[in-house]
Amino acid sequence: MKLFTLTLALFIAHTSFAQKGKFDLIIKHAKVFNSKTATLSPNQTILIKDGIIAKVTSDKKHYAAAKTIDAGGKLVTPGFVDTHIHPTDVYRSYGELREYLPKDSLELYRKRLSDKFLPYGVTTAMIMGQSEKWLPPILDWQNHPQPDYLDIYTVGGALVSNGGRKPYINHVVVNSPLDARQKVLEYYGLGIRHIKLYWKLRGPEFEAAFKTADSLGMNVYGHIDQNIMHIDSTLDIGLRNYEHMLTLVNSVLYTPEDVGDFNLDMQKYYGPGHANGQVERLEMFRFIHDKKPEVLNALIDQLSKKHATYSTSIHLMGEPFGLTYFSNKLDTSLSAAQLARCRENFNILMGYVKKSFDKGITLRIGTDWPNGGKAFISEQLLLSEYGFSIPAILQISTINGAVALGLTDKYGAVEKGKKADLLIWDNSPFEDKKNFLAGKTIIKDGIVWENKN
Repeated sequence: MKLFTLTLALFIAHTSFAQKGKFDLIIKHAKVFNSKTATLSPNQTILIKDGIIAKVTSDKKHYAAAKTIDAGGKLVTPGFVDTHIHPTDVYRSYGELREYLPKDSLELYRKRLSDKFLPYGVTTAMIMGQSEKWLPPILDWQNHPQPDYLDIYTVGGALVSNGGRKPYINHVVVNSPLDARQKVLEYYGLGIRHIKLYWKLRGPEFEAAFKTADSLGMNVYGHIDQNIMHIDSTLDIGLRNYEHMLTLVNSVLYTPEDVGDFNLDMQKYYGPGHANGQVERLEMFRFIHDKKPEVLNALIDQLSKKHATYSTSIHLMGEPFGLTYFSNKLDTSLSAAQLARCRENFNILMGYVKKSFDKGITLRIGTDWPNGGKAFISEQLLLSEYGFSIPAILQISTINGAVALGLTDKYGAVEKGKKADLLIWDNSPFEDKKNFLAGKTIIKDGIVWENKN
């Protein structure tokens, strides 16, 4: 009887240990992309427990799990990271923007935002500005991630100085260096660890906001154009993370002579009341490229030496001219000659994007566009068209964003300790770059995500 009791106790103990050691999900026979080394490791097994990657191994041991996926040699990468989004872009398509996000519809609003990104493999995103009145629910979403929803992080509201006009909903006015410092401290107290400084922020406020945030270990990002601040002066202050490659030209096209000549060119090629902002911005790149490329090249060198990062935002520059893979609206106001010129100018822009990358500027995808995940994939395809390698594009899509956002403890790599936000690709872009469009099994928080639309 004693022997039977002892045997039963050992069996129960062994069974309990086995159950405790069981993983929630195993992905076997995976070809894992190492985002840090830009290499592929075939026949890997990924062990997942409580939404976290517990181990990535090539051993042949048998592991117990509640669910096992045989990847069959398919590519597995981290989930994508979009470093620049706005809920306003998404919610506007549903009607007029509300002053507050309605309490009785918060799950709906969270789902609407997620639906723009998650189905395309974007599992994490940084909100670069919204109404401060939206912060309570957005911070709640940030602090309580869920498997069915996009992981989000947020700045408070992009900081601007008072320009005499009512600020756009994404922005927050600070009227003095003291105001700027206090606003940063306020955001820090709310648990916000990221700050965006907008181009309408004057020098004294800019420096006060940056130095306060930097002293607190916060991550700071700058959208620098329109000649209130220049990139070189913000580099001197200490800024290293910049928004939108399209802003490069503003810091080299600002003398009265250049501006006058540029305006004459705009009149010549597009007439009075020229079309959208993309037309003008691309024309600025052509103007600098034709007349003073050495100045822009010197700025790129300076950014490289300071180890700067830049969000891409290239889809939004090509969309009006039919150059992207998903489109909301083409610019139909342009003549055939004007459209051809804009397309040539987009090639010039992309040449400087590639040059910036080749010289060491860290690129990260930041779509800043209503298309959400569609724009993200479009950016990947555009990068591939303009000479970026597949490993580089995957790094730009994953680890580069996690590094710039200061979130490498959770995202950007398929390795032990990271969140189990993973993509299993139906077809690999290493075989054909068009496979960036391929379907993907999306693992979010260690759970296979299902599109419930």
